[in-house]
Amino acid sequence: GLYQRCIIVARYGGKIEIGERCGISGSTIYAYENIKIGNDTRIGANCKIIDNDFHPVELEYRHEGLNEQYTRRAPIVIGNDCFIGMNSIILKGTTLGNNVIVGAGSVVHGTFPDNCIVAGNPAKLIRKL
Repeated sequence: GLYQRCIIVARYGGKIEIGERCGISGSTIYAYENIKIGNDTRIGANCKIIDNDFHPVELEYRHEGLNEQYTRRAPIVIGNDCFIGMNSIILKGTTLGNNVIVGAGSVVHGTFPDNCIVAGNPAKLIRKL
């Protein structure tokens, strides 16, 4: 990778599935729940794909260190033939269809259909392919 090695972590029973012929450049994939990446997908340098908040939102749970029980999480699904531009962040609960391009530096949350370009913070549908 350009800035770092790839970091791929599954904790608290989380699962990560990476399809065939994927390319990942110095990015982080961190699952507490489930992250699925389809075949032939490319993930640019320094991207973050994270299906959880790492810590509870509620102050009392953070003070008690109850990360496993009270951290919010939701699965991420990235389709086949996607391209995630460098420095993008894919947040919990995101679903990208097949052949989705994510513009560099985007913060992505939500569901996006097949064959489109999304970009921005927050990421929005830019156009259909």
